[in-house]
Amino acid sequence: MNGIDFTNLASPPNTPDAAKRLKLEKSAQDFEGLLLGTLWKSMGDDMKDSFEGDPAGGSFLDMGLQAVGNAMAKSGGIGIGRMLLKKLEKEQSNESDKVHGPK
Repeated sequence: MNGIDFTNLASPPNTPDAAKRLKLEKSAQDFEGLLLGTLWKSMGDDMKDSFEGDPAGGSFLDMGLQAVGNAMAKSGGIGIGRMLLKKLEKEQSNESDKVHGPK
């Protein structure tokens, strides 16, 4: 043909960068879920008294409260994940500038 390579036209641009961003987003969301779950758990410690004599009740309560924290983080949380993501992206950009020079 005429020497033009069309093989890369179908793939999205910056695929490695998009994958890195998704990984950062998931990490920030997971961190916020863990933090919110711990917060809910500390608030739920008072409820554990109602499970006296039922050793499994406290475990189920802990799992439920962690699930609430994760669900909150997945639906946007309280902004900790977004702040963390913004900071991590900025640091990643600074590291990239150091290695490759400014864009």
